[in-house]
Amino acid sequence: MRTINVQIPNNEYDVVIQKGILSNIGLYIDKSREIVIISDDNIPKIYLNIIKPLLGNPLTLFVPQGEVSKSMETAYSLVNTLIHKGVTRGALIIALGGGVIGDLVGFVSSVYLRGVEYIQIPTTLLSQIDSSVGGKVGINAISMKNAIGSFKQPKLVIIDPNTLKTLDQRQISSGISEMIKYGLIADKSLFYDILNNNIFNSIEDYIYKCVTIKKDIVVEDELDYGRRQLLNYGHTIGHAIEQYSNYNLLHGEAVAIGMMMMAKGSHFEKDLEDALVKYDLPLTYEYDKKSIYNIIKTDKKVNGNKLNIILVEEAGKGFIKTINVHEINERI
Repeated sequence: MRTINVQIPNNEYDVVIQKGILSNIGLYIDKSREIVIISDDNIPKIYLNIIKPLLGNPLTLFVPQGEVSKSMETAYSLVNTLIHKGVTRGALIIALGGGVIGDLVGFVSSVYLRGVEYIQIPTTLLSQIDSSVGGKVGINAISMKNAIGSFKQPKLVIIDPNTLKTLDQRQISSGISEMIKYGLIADKSLFYDILNNNIFNSIEDYIYKCVTIKKDIVVEDELDYGRRQLLNYGHTIGHAIEQYSNYNLLHGEAVAIGMMMMAKGSHFEKDLEDALVKYDLPLTYEYDKKSIYNIIKTDKKVNGNKLNIILVEEAGKGFIKTINVHEINERI
């Protein structure tokens, strides 16, 4: 078992990583508490069959699978259901699923009765190494991804790599895209290990490395005013393309395309391309440049007419550069 302690002042918590840990979930969660599980309607039933009896068969709520559920309508519906079911402020809410569930449930937990505790149990590779850690929670507006949100740290993150066995290859690859990002911005050896080795022989180690990188960055800059912005490498353009595709592209796929655009002309561009091809990730996407630019202009990182972009000097060394918003056109 691997344990990573996220030492955020007044919000300290552990990330616990172990194959098969769901079968021992009662060691980490007090089943005498008022518990609510929220998941999507496509979650493999095997997870619920394992954990519900160990937690006293708690109230379980479902939302539709996919980005469509990261909406004000879904959040409002969940809040009303919690009220109707008499869920109190002393409850513990469990987010069981991928990044959409983690973002949505974290957001609902942050606003319901002015805040209730929640735990992340991420079941996709992307959510295990990225979105479940750090406390960014939120939902989408019609014209902007993650436009409505807050910072709400979980009380605990439980990662069971065995859940990856139920994912299709596209979802696995989407997560590896974020893994590649970590290597490029912070750990050269991680990047080249992903490129040259079979990561599935020791996937638990790779999850641990990525979560450790994220933890170190988040502890230094919880509220995303400085170094945490490094985690957005490939995301400014990637988010725009993801939205432009009407979310037909998975998040990691869009980020892969964004990273390629930001790596143009770099000495590691070919290595990045090889890594993305190795894991069946897209390099390009057909889009309208003006539409992408208009989406980017609404990005949360835009401040006046300035935009912070993330570049990589060499593998393992990311940095932040402030540009005029219109200069992003040179990348798209």
